[in-house]
Amino acid sequence: MNFVEASKTVAALDENLTTSQTHTPVIDTLGFCYASIDVVFEKVAAAGTNSAVATVLKLQQGDGTTYTDIVAFTGSTSTTLPATAGFTIPTPTNTTTDNVVRFDLDTKGAQGRYLKVIATGNATGSIYSVARLSKAEQPPTTAAQKGVLAAVSGQLGVALSAGTSYVG
Repeated sequence: MNFVEASKTVAALDENLTTSQTHTPVIDTLGFCYASIDVVFEKVAAAGTNSAVATVLKLQQGDGTTYTDIVAFTGSTSTTLPATAGFTIPTPTNTTTDNVVRFDLDTKGAQGRYLKVIATGNATGSIYSVARLSKAEQPPTTAAQKGVLAAVSGQLGVALSAGTSYVG
């Protein structure tokens, strides 16, 4: 089993959010030491302007009840970062593609086992997030443990035999 097969997916979708509504999925990291979280914002009409893709974009950590911001994973719409932010929320480069921001983090030593995504779009639209949890203490083997309806594994290409040359 390779490292991608030994991961768990946590996905959330909120459709037709207004600019006053927030996407707030909670991710339980119990048993996993690494998280890669993609937050996807729908295509926007004002690409290339000074409008960031979101007005709020950050990760929080907590115990399931109380959460605190993780400064390194808290975005700001200002290019001069305040002490409470770790990155500038990007401005879309075009109007034809979805806008994805990725958070990669080591969860060992976290202050609680839960991560919460906080995302408020700059325009009305859909926001979804997909978290891939990896480096499991006990690798998941079933679809349910992997957080999916079905887990299909296989190999592409030619099966190679030892001692056979495939160079023409």
